Amino acid sequence: MSYIPAVPEIKTDQDYQKALEKSQRGYQLPKSVASLYHVHYFRDQKDVLEMKPAIENSEDQVIFYVHGGGYWGQPTMAHFNAIHRLAKQLGSRVIMPIYPKAPAYEANDAYEMVLKSYLSLLNDKQIDITRITVMGDSAGAGLILALLQRLRDNHLPLPHQAFLLSPWLDITNSNPKMTEIQPLDPMLDLPNLTLLGQYYAGDLNPKDSLVSPIYGNSAKLPPIYVFTGDHDILNADAMKFQQMADEKDWQVTTFKYHAMNHVFSIFPTPEGRDSLDRMTQIIQSNG
Repeated sequence: MSYIPAVPEIKTDQDYQKALEKSQRGYQLPKSVASLYHVHYFRDQKDVLEMKPAIENSEDQVIFYVHGGGYWGQPTMAHFNAIHRLAKQLGSRVIMPIYPKAPAYEANDAYEMVLKSYLSLLNDKQIDITRITVMGDSAGAGLILALLQRLRDNHLPLPHQAFLLSPWLDITNSNPKMTEIQPLDPMLDLPNLTLLGQYYAGDLNPKDSLVSPIYGNSAKLPPIYVFTGDHDILNADAMKFQQMADEKDWQVTTFKYHAMNHVFSIFPTPEGRDSLDRMTQIIQSNG
């Protein structure tokens, strides 16, 4: 199982066919991940994982984590390693929905599954809505912001706070600053990422807020904390989102790390550990 977040490169028909077959098969929890990180299926749901720390917090905090991968890739060892560290530091449970992936599935499929998984937490009487933190990286962070906007619009309970790690907020990738950052980004390729987004959107307009939540309204949402590195092409829209928040008085706080790549927060580097420590401190101080 790869340690690097899996964003597939689709350059040929063969690449597409291989990705299609993989997305049709779905996800199988590796035995090594289950034993190493104490991960199991949540309530016997075969598409929702749960991680429990050795020592749980008596206040029963829960992190609802939506992983990235360009909406095509499954969670990697980097994801499990990072959320395991958070779970240990906080004494919190982590719930991770494994949403259906493109190209076999599209945005509406992924969103409906994540929404269902989130609402299932509310039906668990042991979980207080004020103890739920939502979090996601890359594509998962974009899906988290889209979820928040729709929970508010449909008058459904909102979580306590949200963390967006290297968020993909606009699948059109039309921010001109992205091309300026591209030579510095060793992980994401702008044309390939745009192609992945087009398949994921399906029949939706690429600027529909379900797939590009930067075009949605983020007013009256819980506090949002963004972590981004300036060697990540998605940093351009993360900073644009912060500027919009400042102008519209949205509750958004952005932490920008110099010379950091895409999803640096989930890597065991000094900067990655620092960002996880900051998240831990914020969650504990806001508790």
